[in-house]
Amino acid sequence: MGRRKSKRKPPPKKKMTGNLDTQFTCPFCNHEKSCDVKMERTRNTGIISCSVCLEEFQTPITCILFLIMKGGAKRYVL
Repeated sequence: MGRRKSKRKPPPKKKMTGNLDTQFTCPFCNHEKSCDVKMERTRNTGIISCSVCLEEFQTPITCILFLIMKGGAKRYVL
């Protein structure tokens, strides 16, 4: 007769460490790290602006983006 297999708990999942990037390559002028991201939580808007070609994009912040900034969710790219 053999022993019963013991049931073990799975190892805990690793939490995401590190911050997300705040500078990106501009899709309009293709300059590297020229787009800056700013989150205005008082107005619930996210602003992406290029320092070279002066393009700007605004979008409302959703609950997913709040989790990303706090580091509680996996990386999410718009």
